[in-house]
Amino acid sequence: MLHSIRDAQHALDRGDCRQAEAIGAELVRDEPKNAAAWHVLGLALLDGGKIDRAISAFRRALRIDDGLAEVHNDLGTAYFQKGWHAEAEECFRKAIERKAAHAVAHGNLGAALRAQGRLADSRRAYQRALFLRLRRLWPFGRKEKAAARHVAPAARDDAETLHLRALAHEEKREYESALRCVREALARKADVTEYHIAHARLLLRAGNLDEALRAGNTALRLEPGSAPIHAAMAGLFHPWREDLAEQAARHAIELDPTTDLAHANLGAALWGLGRLEDAERSAREAIRLNPRELSYRTNLALILKDLDRIDEARALYRELVAEAPRHGSLCLDVGTLALETEGDAATARRMYRTAQVSADEPRAYMAEALLEFLEGRYGEAWRKYEARKKLPDQRAHHQQLDFLPDWDGGALKAGELLVYGEQGLGDEVMFASMLGELQQRAPRSRLLCDARLGALFARSFPDLEVIGEVREKQRARVSALHGLRCKIAAGSLGAFFRRAPGDFPRHGGYLIPDPHQVAAWQSRLAGCEGARKIGLSWVGGAHSTGRRRRSLPLEALLPVLALPDIAWISLQYTDEAQAIAALREQQGITLHDFRHESADMDELASLVQALDAVVSVCNTTVHIAGAVGKSTLVLAPFVPEWRYGLRGERMIWYPSVRVLRQARYGEWGGVIAQARELTKK
Repeated sequence: MLHSIRDAQHALDRGDCRQAEAIGAELVRDEPKNAAAWHVLGLALLDGGKIDRAISAFRRALRIDDGLAEVHNDLGTAYFQKGWHAEAEECFRKAIERKAAHAVAHGNLGAALRAQGRLADSRRAYQRALFLRLRRLWPFGRKEKAAARHVAPAARDDAETLHLRALAHEEKREYESALRCVREALARKADVTEYHIAHARLLLRAGNLDEALRAGNTALRLEPGSAPIHAAMAGLFHPWREDLAEQAARHAIELDPTTDLAHANLGAALWGLGRLEDAERSAREAIRLNPRELSYRTNLALILKDLDRIDEARALYRELVAEAPRHGSLCLDVGTLALETEGDAATARRMYRTAQVSADEPRAYMAEALLEFLEGRYGEAWRKYEARKKLPDQRAHHQQLDFLPDWDGGALKAGELLVYGEQGLGDEVMFASMLGELQQRAPRSRLLCDARLGALFARSFPDLEVIGEVREKQRARVSALHGLRCKIAAGSLGAFFRRAPGDFPRHGGYLIPDPHQVAAWQSRLAGCEGARKIGLSWVGGAHSTGRRRRSLPLEALLPVLALPDIAWISLQYTDEAQAIAALREQQGITLHDFRHESADMDELASLVQALDAVVSVCNTTVHIAGAVGKSTLVLAPFVPEWRYGLRGERMIWYPSVRVLRQARYGEWGGVIAQARELTKK
């Protein structure tokens, strides 16, 4: 026999259903009377969505050995997925007969009974499942749990102790150690749903989204009818896949409408999708079901803020801070509210530092770094800005190149340094303004950038070896390069080259669009009626990065758009076809839309260069315009992103960009009036 049951199980753990199925088929062919082989084949088929064949495999296993509780439970899971709830109930009961303390089977039985409308019986089954889970923890009470945090790896090695040790490491942000522990726990006891959820959560913290989804799906396979598990999955998906988070949360609510976590996570997903009114309703339902949970009320406060109901948000935050004055995430949110709505930097800094002390929260260090940037204290800001590398949504990108040491600023030979782009396209463009100075210390450095910027950067920086690649393939691409000695994130160059306002050069643009493309755009724009051709962008950021406060409706710009003898060119990269059509039909104003043709950054830079000027909110368009030296007006919120600064008429990164600032939070009237007067000239 070439493979073993363990090989098939490992393939399942990796989420490789095809490999697991192939191994399972080989096993049953070689040992047709091996119940374990039929069981693992059934699991592979079930994970691969081949439910009918999985049922056949599970039945074969039970004909060989009817005493296998796990197989009865898994057969019930397959029946449940087909909607055969009575048959699923029978299987779960048989699993319990053979293993009375089977907590998962009791939970699954509760789901099957609920699906049949037998709510009282369902409640008793769920209660029994909860009792069994708690009982498993009884030998490890509070003192024992605390002690387990300090147990040496060679001491107790039972699954629950390893799980507790993993949680302790997670609390201390020792994620690699936590992952090792939870994986050892799973190796000893693979049928505990909580271990798979912990595994998924830790994988997400490490940035391994695909592996995390597989771990979460394993938990769902164990308990497909568990509302808490679906609710937990919704929390895992947020904020990486809000669509899946919404789906999981709604499924949890269908299974049990009283699951407060499901409503809370649904609210979080809807917030991430920008559906704020729906998010508020879900958040309030979670609070109604569990009014004591602080995080639910914190989520509601954040939603109210984004709905521009600032007084309500401020009152709720004040109530929460009185209740939990040192809660890390809460302090961070309160500080950001004070900064963004009142410009109160002192309160923001105080709250950020409280969050740093109470929770050692990377976001709090990052928030203080951005505040230092806003106030122009660049030396301090760059040091604190390194905290971004620990943020959940950025950590994996930085860690993927850990096989190279960080550059210390010393002189290097040609080709020894790798500079890698990070964060969004706008960040990559802005940080590229330092590459010219870098060449003096590290000649012929290699620049790893987003594939969409490759052609533009290669033309603009001929002394660099530019490597344009999609994020998912960047590690493999770098691993194949020879002669590299060290690396640096593009955003870390500022610590060497932008330590004070005087270090920012008065450049006329550093990106060079394709002259043939520029000429082609000029010829094409000549057919647009109007002596001047001005680009326009009015929506900025994602819903989770302040889109609502950074953007404004197209109709709000009518005082500017109504100016005579101007051809307006949309530079908006989001789909705004309906708003553009409404503007034409209702106001008779044409906004020429080349969104699909200018999606490529090289093409967009050429289009921008062909224009006379640009008017934009804070978004990637500003970076492209500033980097090619195009005269640009930026419509900025009361407290904009850090790169725009708190005050000043010019954007320090781009001398051609003029910043028009709100006088008070949310008030665009003065900004638009100023933009109108300046556009007239």
